[in-house]
Amino acid sequence: MSKISYLENAKDIVAKKITFNTYVSGTDVLQFLYDHPGTREVMIVRIKDWYGFLTRPNKPIMWIHAPAGYGKTAIAGTISKWLEGVEGLDFSPLGATTSPERNSPARFIITIAYQLAESIPELAPHIDNAIKRSPMILRKALEVQLMKLIVEPFKALGELDDMPNRLIIVDGLDECINSDQECRVERRYAEDQEKAQIRILELIHTLQSHRLPLSFLILSRPEAWIKQHIQSPPFERIVEVVDLYALGDHLYDTETYIRAELSRIAARVKADGTMGQGEGAEWPGEDVVNTFVERTNGHMLYASTAIRHIDNPYGDPRTLLKNLVESSSPTNPDLAHSSPFSSLNELYLQIMRSCPQSNRALMIQVLEDIYICFPMISSTFGFQRAVDTLDHLFGRVPGQGYRAIRLLHAVLNISGWDPHPFAALKPFIHSSFPEFLLNSRLSLEFAIDSRKGTRRILSGCLDCMSKITLQSEMKGDADLYAVTAWPFLVGNLLSSEPLDFPYVAVMEKLLSINLVACSSKAITSDDSHIIHHFLFNSNLYNSFIRPFRNHHSFMSEPLAQRAVTHAVSSLENSFVHFLRQSPFEWPLEFPYTLTDFVHEHRGTEEGTWTIDNNNQVVKALGKLREEHPQHLSDLLRRAEVFDSDILPIL
Repeated sequence: MSKISYLENAKDIVAKKITFNTYVSGTDVLQFLYDHPGTREVMIVRIKDWYGFLTRPNKPIMWIHAPAGYGKTAIAGTISKWLEGVEGLDFSPLGATTSPERNSPARFIITIAYQLAESIPELAPHIDNAIKRSPMILRKALEVQLMKLIVEPFKALGELDDMPNRLIIVDGLDECINSDQECRVERRYAEDQEKAQIRILELIHTLQSHRLPLSFLILSRPEAWIKQHIQSPPFERIVEVVDLYALGDHLYDTETYIRAELSRIAARVKADGTMGQGEGAEWPGEDVVNTFVERTNGHMLYASTAIRHIDNPYGDPRTLLKNLVESSSPTNPDLAHSSPFSSLNELYLQIMRSCPQSNRALMIQVLEDIYICFPMISSTFGFQRAVDTLDHLFGRVPGQGYRAIRLLHAVLNISGWDPHPFAALKPFIHSSFPEFLLNSRLSLEFAIDSRKGTRRILSGCLDCMSKITLQSEMKGDADLYAVTAWPFLVGNLLSSEPLDFPYVAVMEKLLSINLVACSSKAITSDDSHIIHHFLFNSNLYNSFIRPFRNHHSFMSEPLAQRAVTHAVSSLENSFVHFLRQSPFEWPLEFPYTLTDFVHEHRGTEEGTWTIDNNNQVVKALGKLREEHPQHLSDLLRRAEVFDSDILPIL
């Protein structure tokens, strides 16, 4: 039996599963709010009054809701920093990011368990023992994980009344989704976004019902299904509801931010020597500032987006600010009604229209590429390199795509880079911008079509893959992206109703491609770390094979059956190829992809499998155990799994 300790490896496990979020995301307005204690003061006081620390609050859950851009994440960050100072806690939030792994219900319990073990050292051995007793616990239903990893370890400590109350911050509940990369058990809950968010609420409700020294601060948009659930009888008596939009002086906060930022921009323009004579002391002028502040209506996201647009390295801030404050009322009828997003969507239109007319068609295509492709690309790749890769994939002149969008720095995280290889690139500064782009009634001539874009990108990937053989060399980032991303793209197309893509042509193209070579190249590439951790085999099963098999109208067609068989056998052949080699020749990702393949074939009942000893991969593993048992042990050690996870299949 492996001697791997869960808690000894917890930090690596958590990092690889992307369970943690951070508050400061490169959006300067968040840091500004942290550094100016007077902002959001009423809300901060309200939270502190509710949260007891030494004595538990009457209602163990507080739900703070507000539209996007009203400082929910800044408030969560402020409270987190305050807790660190008061209690020495280090609770990072689980929540809103564009990464599909970070905000999945499947990561919720393990995240809390790890953070509790870090904060309460006496809990750590009990959580560790729970893992040792049940090595497969992290693949069981979340309710089982909750009992084994949190409730029972707390109960093992005995009397809890004197233990300080811990606060768990769940930021961005409204952006929590189920991920195709969840563990096998959790795929039974592969529901839509609304149900995933309700599932998190139910887990929180279950946790608080055990009367543990835990309170929950939940921050989200006021989505109808969240509001309805929290107002239901089981929740109503235990949740304190706070409307952030109605509480506090938002106009004061945005004015404080706008004045500080315009002063900074004025100083920069003056230092550059581009300020006109007699203009320095006056610009931007009190009337202009007041008009700008009124336009925000206290909406901090509007203010921060407008400031980034004005602070443009390729334009004149004075002209951009003048155009902003002098622009007429909304030209789009769908923006004319009063809502927190009306002014923001109109600002997005103004930013898009500031781009040259001759460049707009390419700009929209690149935005489609970014929306579809970036969730699979590692943050270490960097924004510009990712766009350059897509240029190569579609035969564009290198750098052409980046030039087409460089004026959109107010809404795109163009300088985005993160040294963590397991995080995805986050191209959009705020989630409201892709929502705007996808809604043609709001974005008008700038709307993107994700279905059309996915078909176009898939075609480019298949063209790249058709040139790959076992003897050929990978020709760069575009080839690596193609062999890794194509199952995800096909899966996206399969998930829609009605099906509106030329699947016959796609299947015929797949059958002509050497998928053994493609999967082998994906795993062996020295640059595999530049792709987000949607590994080839996990992506193949989750995004391509499973949707096809579940789509009965497809699987009744011989062409579809042949394509799936071709994909499965190609993947298995690539695994057998590596298992025949020395561990010294195994690619870095091979142990992970192989053990994931085995886990994919667990049955619905404990100890059952959907493949048997006749499977060529199982045969190769059995042969490895007989002839080179140390090699098998090495494989399991590298994959950080327990012997009991994989040996029963042999």
